[in-house]
Amino acid sequence: MAAEPSHKDLEKRLASLEKELAQPKDSERLLGEKHNQLLKVLDSLDATVYVADLQTYEILYANRYAKKLFGKITGKICWQVLQADMTGPCPFCKKSELIGADGQPKKTLLWEGRNTLNGNWYSIRDRAIDWFDGRIVHLQIAVDISDRKRTEAALQASEEKFRTVADFTYDWEYWINEEGGFNYISPSCERITGYRVEEFEENHSLLYDIIHPNDRQHFKEHLEDELQATEVCHLNFRIRSKDGEEKWISHYCQPVYGKDKKILGRRASNRDITLEKKAQENIRIDQMRQAALLELYDMQTLPVNEMYDFVLESFMPLTGSKIGFLGFLNEDESQLTVYAWSKGVMEQCRVHDKPLVFNIAGSGVWGEAVRKRQPVIINDYESCDLKKGAPEGHVEIKRFMAVPLFDGEKIVAVAAVGNKKNAYDEQDIRQLQLLIKGMWQITKRRRTEERLVKQAEMIKHFTNKVSHDLKNPAIVIYGLARIIERKYKRLEQEKLYDLIKQIVNSSAQIVSLSDDINAYISTRETPLHFKAIDLREVWRLIKEEFSTRLKKRDLIWIEPPSGIPGIKADRNALLRVYRNLVDNALKYGGSNLTEIEMGYNATETDHILSVRNNGKVIPPAEVETIFEVFKRNAGDSSIGGTGLGLSIVREIARQHKGDSWVESNVDGKTTFYISIARNL
Repeated sequence: MAAEPSHKDLEKRLASLEKELAQPKDSERLLGEKHNQLLKVLDSLDATVYVADLQTYEILYANRYAKKLFGKITGKICWQVLQADMTGPCPFCKKSELIGADGQPKKTLLWEGRNTLNGNWYSIRDRAIDWFDGRIVHLQIAVDISDRKRTEAALQASEEKFRTVADFTYDWEYWINEEGGFNYISPSCERITGYRVEEFEENHSLLYDIIHPNDRQHFKEHLEDELQATEVCHLNFRIRSKDGEEKWISHYCQPVYGKDKKILGRRASNRDITLEKKAQENIRIDQMRQAALLELYDMQTLPVNEMYDFVLESFMPLTGSKIGFLGFLNEDESQLTVYAWSKGVMEQCRVHDKPLVFNIAGSGVWGEAVRKRQPVIINDYESCDLKKGAPEGHVEIKRFMAVPLFDGEKIVAVAAVGNKKNAYDEQDIRQLQLLIKGMWQITKRRRTEERLVKQAEMIKHFTNKVSHDLKNPAIVIYGLARIIERKYKRLEQEKLYDLIKQIVNSSAQIVSLSDDINAYISTRETPLHFKAIDLREVWRLIKEEFSTRLKKRDLIWIEPPSGIPGIKADRNALLRVYRNLVDNALKYGGSNLTEIEMGYNATETDHILSVRNNGKVIPPAEVETIFEVFKRNAGDSSIGGTGLGLSIVREIARQHKGDSWVESNVDGKTTFYISIARNL
């Protein structure tokens, strides 16, 4: 079957015929032959060919193919018979574009359109030609391209399907050719790397440039090998995204072949596995922390400083930090004492006398953890407004994180680290919190155990002393009572009176010991009630209570003339403190005692109360132990006393968040002190 003439061949043949017809001929026969030839050519075409008047739209000629499709249309109006539902000339008619301003035909117009009558697509050529009667008419040749359109639509749908699958993949896909250029890059590259497709296409080295410096050599070797490989290759590497974020990529690639088995390059799939890597890293760090806590648990019998050193150095690998410190707060959270600096600080810092005690109110960024009562992260230390600056030679700080340790509502410690390579985040806070919480639980248990051991020893000692101190007067009472029982009829009145007096004194000693034991226990167990106290009123009551003994010995009572502020304390407990200290001075002051002096002083954190006497000096060996339970002046065994008075004083001081101590010098001045916290 002969091939159909192309549109170009058709135009050439029409032009040749027109040229021959235009030439003057002498013979009507020749003209007829040419006319018939032209009609045969037009009728042989599988294309719609018609000629219409430019003014009236009347169809002047239609070839056989046009008549087969549309019927006998010659002499009819084109827009009425060639299209459907038209009420006037077709809106897409090109007749106005066929004639130039000079009234002569212009070039052929080529366009595509869909027929509204049969729904088929056509490739259309329109032009103006000279008609045999001298008119300029509209010639249209329309070739049915519906099959081609359907093929194109199928190809377009297939390509759209491919693009939909490729462009909307979650992973970053690309196809790299043998020359190293990109045949295709999926738009998801921007989600993962921050760079657009066009940026990768314009800069072929960008793929290599964004690789983490530590992974570039490995990736370069992979690129060199992968184009030669015939199997699937895999590689994990890190990249730096456009915004500077570090991401982990799982890279798979394999060769791409054409139908002729010719290699066309390699297809690669890059998946963002940053979250998986972080999860793996978190598991690894969790295991490190758990191992550290297990090791810490096994260290419970070691000195506490070794345990804290271990915890401090464990901060570093858990958080990826280079420096750090561990500090503990005082009772009112006003000061932090650094227990130790990490080895990194000691190695890098050239400040020899590193401070160990800091006031929270005047501290810099780490103090925010206490002031805000929450962890603090500073990933741009240089730009932080809270930093207070550091002395020359101090270790340089780039990043910083401080985490407070709570025991109930109270902050007891602060763990701080610095100079992690990457930014600190919530995971670092979590790891540090869990480690120091574990440390604190072990510390509390250890302190509880030590306190229980100490209390057990104290109870044993207390029991022994009580047993001893009760046994002696009880034996005396028993012996004297037996003597009276056996000999009272033969005893002289004076001797009998003396024995009874000794029984009374021994009984009084038992009663006194019983009272002091009850007072000591009550002091430790009875809750205190803090309220404003007038010290001068307390001194007045104590002076009145001891007035008889003071007058009998002609002692001078001294109080500060002025400047005594109100303090907050438990009134009954404070009365007992002064009662015990004044009684102690009267008992042990000796014959040299001439005066007892009340005193008051203050620091930023405490009220300092004192009772001074000028009696007998306390030996230096006894100063350190004088506040212990059942301790009495060794040189005054003849003086009555239970040895619990000063122990009660110390216990009351501790309940007021203070302490007790004594100073005794060769000048004959002995002063007992207690401190009371100002923030009760």
